[in-house]
Amino acid sequence: MVQSLAFVSGKGGVGKTSLAINSAINLSLNGFSVAVLDSDFGMSNANIMMNVKADKTISDVLSGDCVLEDIICESHAGVKLIPGGSGTLDTLNLDTEQRWKIIRSLDALEDDLDFLIVDTPAGASNSSIEFASAVDHVIITLVGEPTSFMDAYAFLKALHLEKKVIDFSVIVNMAKNKDAALRDFKSFEKIALMFLPVNLNFIGWMPSSNDIVQSIIARKPFILDKNSKKAVGQCMDVITKNIQETLPKKRSGVQFFSSGNGV
Repeated sequence: MVQSLAFVSGKGGVGKTSLAINSAINLSLNGFSVAVLDSDFGMSNANIMMNVKADKTISDVLSGDCVLEDIICESHAGVKLIPGGSGTLDTLNLDTEQRWKIIRSLDALEDDLDFLIVDTPAGASNSSIEFASAVDHVIITLVGEPTSFMDAYAFLKALHLEKKVIDFSVIVNMAKNKDAALRDFKSFEKIALMFLPVNLNFIGWMPSSNDIVQSIIARKPFILDKNSKKAVGQCMDVITKNIQETLPKKRSGVQFFSSGNGV
């Protein structure tokens, strides 16, 4: 059974895509079969961070020019990348039926995967809400700043009110240390629980690290670099361990790898 996860954020620049990619690679290094769906069609950059040249994308699947298997790129540690579009008009303005078509197209991979990681667009757009509601686990990435808290809360509220999602995992990125990350999580949790009947689960944190910044510039995920892994690998190991131990939650509506659902 494939476990599906969506990495989401209320705003850009908080490290969501980097965490999604490095989590996928770390899971693969631990023996799991993993795919990454880049559903951030406006600013699709997972392929850049993974240093993968994508000749075909989701746009070609939607147009009927090819099937999903034709666009999959194999990346580091055997992770499969399903590249998004490049800001083209057809992928920026997907309707519900087209998003459903993308979700259903991944059924072809059900027997080949242990984990599907969906990198969603930042913010509470229709695409990010619909893709996030179609997974087993929603993982919110935030940093210890008021604007990040506000935007993450806005996303959480939209997903809860529109799709009835109540269970969320949280990663605090760019934290000074574990204690600071826990304080930031508790502050965010207090705000969220004051207004919404949701469950928040802290699954880990990542430090503010120049090694991570340099890995993005070099297009080499930090989990593959021996030097940076010494500094941040333990934090990533905790995150991926908690991902493995988080049980899927039953939801209604369109879900990845559940072809009996309708639009």
